[in-house]
Amino acid sequence: MKETELGLWSIRSPDEPARSLASAIVERYDLDPPVDIKALVQECADLYFEGWPFAGCDALVHDLHLPRPQVFVRSGLPPRREMLTLAHEYGHIKMGWHYGTVGCQAITSEVTVGPAEEISSLSYDADGQEREATRFASYLLIPDRHILPLINSTDMALILDGLDRTGVSADAAFMRLRSLLQPGFLFTFQVQAERRLYTSSGTVVPAAFNQLRTGALGESSVDSGAAYVGGRRVEWFRFTDFAAFKPAPGSQSATELLRSAIASHESDPGLQQKLLLRINGVVGGSLSAERAQRPEQALALLRHKFDSKPEFDEVVKHPDFDLYLRRKVEEWAVRRGIL
Repeated sequence: MKETELGLWSIRSPDEPARSLASAIVERYDLDPPVDIKALVQECADLYFEGWPFAGCDALVHDLHLPRPQVFVRSGLPPRREMLTLAHEYGHIKMGWHYGTVGCQAITSEVTVGPAEEISSLSYDADGQEREATRFASYLLIPDRHILPLINSTDMALILDGLDRTGVSADAAFMRLRSLLQPGFLFTFQVQAERRLYTSSGTVVPAAFNQLRTGALGESSVDSGAAYVGGRRVEWFRFTDFAAFKPAPGSQSATELLRSAIASHESDPGLQQKLLLRINGVVGGSLSAERAQRPEQALALLRHKFDSKPEFDEVVKHPDFDLYLRRKVEEWAVRRGIL
């Protein structure tokens, strides 16, 4: 999907070999979720389901250098975990630069390599190969062509329903989704005694979450709700408001507006200048992060960013501060030729 087609909630997907390869396979086989990953693995490898005593290992792929490697999967895995494990092993096979014999385990945050001392004769570039195989699995099981149109709908109920229909676990679903969203989204769900948290990059997590008070999260969010994904009841919160962008009225420059907001709180000229430099630094750094493609996104990102800066609270409360942010976004958009 082209950058110009991205919706208000979307950011650009990373351009990397694992994503390109997974997308090519999706197009070649015309795959739609839930992906029949077992059939894909059996097409290119000998697949065995076995019970074994090895701790910390859900699967093992052997002889990646051969035309038809062997894949061994621990029997009895939960279906969603088995799906992710098979997609991970399929990634090792299809990425021709992966090599050796690799033992893997599906865990909360990603699929990781099992302890080498527990399985003999393993050879791998563990960190690099394992992370890449995990990313490949997420691109394959939740293809761009499936998830991006859902995100562009800006309808969270529709997005989460689409994620659930992929058949993956809640952890796998939100590892993928959080990488595609603008800052300001939080997802949380319970797994036994553990509460899991996934946020989009750049999200400011309210202090209320530290107390596991999801009700307080709702009070500080723009929108919130709940849905079932991967068999888990997921609560979601959006803290950024992507309202239509309106340039600041009047002819005052961004610097003049910021000085006005600072002067309402601080009378010392030296401290005023320090505040001005620090605030401009936060704004410049945030806008240069390249997450936003539209003025609405840029303004929402900046407003959300300053929610995590209590040292600027008194300045931020002044009406001229929001005008300053709007003026900075206007200048940014004009430089990019999008306003």
